[in-house]
Amino acid sequence: MGEIARRTGGAIARAGEVLAEGLRYGLLTAQLGAAALAVRNLSASVRGAYDYVEGCAESVDRLADKAAALKVDDLTTSEHHDAAAVMRSVLEEAEAMAEAAKDLAAGFEDARSGHEGDYGPVVEAAQNMPDGIEMAEREFYSNR
Repeated sequence: MGEIARRTGGAIARAGEVLAEGLRYGLLTAQLGAAALAVRNLSASVRGAYDYVEGCAESVDRLADKAAALKVDDLTTSEHHDAAAVMRSVLEEAEAMAEAAKDLAAGFEDARSGHEGDYGPVVEAAQNMPDGIEMAEREFYSNR
C-alpha cells in the first residue's frame, strides 16, 4: 500500500507542477499581450493629441491673421503666432514619442510570440502526456 501511495503522490505532485507551469506560461503570454495592447493604445492617444494640437495651432494662426486683417495691433497678433509656434514645437517630440511607443508595442508582441513559439509546444506536450509517463524535471526544460 505504501508503494501505491508513493507513486500516486508523485503523480499528483507532477500534475500540480505541470498545471503551475501551464498557468505561469499562460499568465506571462497574457501579460505580454496586454502590455503590447496598452502601449499601442498609448501610441494612438499620443497621435490623437498630436492631431489636436496641430489643429489648435492652425486655428490660432487663422485667428491671428483674421485679427491682423481687422487692424488689431501687431503685438497681439504676433503673440498669437508665437503661441501657435510653441504648439508646433512640441509636435516633433510627440511624433517621436508615438513612434517609440509603437516600436515598444511591437517588441512586446514579438516577445509574446517568441515565448509562445519557444514554450508553447512544451506546455502542450506536458499537458497531453499519456498516463504512466512522467515528465522530466522542470530544470531540463528551462535549459533547452
